[in-house]
Amino acid sequence: MITVNVNNQSHSFAKELSLSELLNHLNIVQKGMAVAVNNAIVTQTAWDDFMLKDGALVLIVKATQGG
Repeated sequence: MITVNVNNQSHSFAKELSLSELLNHLNIVQKGMAVAVNNAIVTQTAWDDFMLKDGALVLIVKATQGG
């Protein structure tokens, strides 16, 4: 079992999972956002192959409209 911290909220999973799998599991729309894992930006093209390890710190930032 692994635990991943997403925007300061812990989530537990039976095994390692990719960043894309995490976003799908959390029902997060994968448009207009940036993701960092352990303080390093992960490009969207790498999300399918980027495997999260136990204790990973994930920060998701979504773009918003406004002025």
